Amino acid sequence: MSSDHSAQSATSAVSMGAVADLFDPAKYVMGDSVGYLMSRAKNMLTHSIEQEVSSLDITHAQASCLITLSSGRAGTVTDLGRELNTDMGSITRLLSRMEKRGLIERTRRDDDRRVLDVSLTPAGQAIVEQLPAVFCKVMEKHFRGFTVEEVETLRGMLRRMICNNSG
Repeated sequence: MSSDHSAQSATSAVSMGAVADLFDPAKYVMGDSVGYLMSRAKNMLTHSIEQEVSSLDITHAQASCLITLSSGRAGTVTDLGRELNTDMGSITRLLSRMEKRGLIERTRRDDDRRVLDVSLTPAGQAIVEQLPAVFCKVMEKHFRGFTVEEVETLRGMLRRMICNNSG
């Protein structure tokens, strides 16, 4: 075994022990919990986005749905539920409201009638085109005082967390 590999293994073992110490139940303080702080930050972002998108006469959930469809990350009702971490009943009600407003269309597939494809209408696309400015305005507010490096570090850490918990 190379000395580089031994050093890397030792570093991994030390850092795993350090992580275990960070998440020791005996030392748990809710207000200092990384999970609690992430949840609070997410709730604050959600609230700010909700306020901003209200001028477009949509909700945060509708904005998330529209941008997810537009990005190609989902194209069916099931995909949207999974991507937005929303149960099928809630996603169905959300889509029904959006369809009534003319923002999306649902189409049953000819080859598999169980599958409902979801697509943006021109009205939905018109709103999607305004969303990046809304999202960026909110992010600028919440990341005021951060350096580019700090934001990139956070982004990298969040991606690592997502990878740690993927499949």
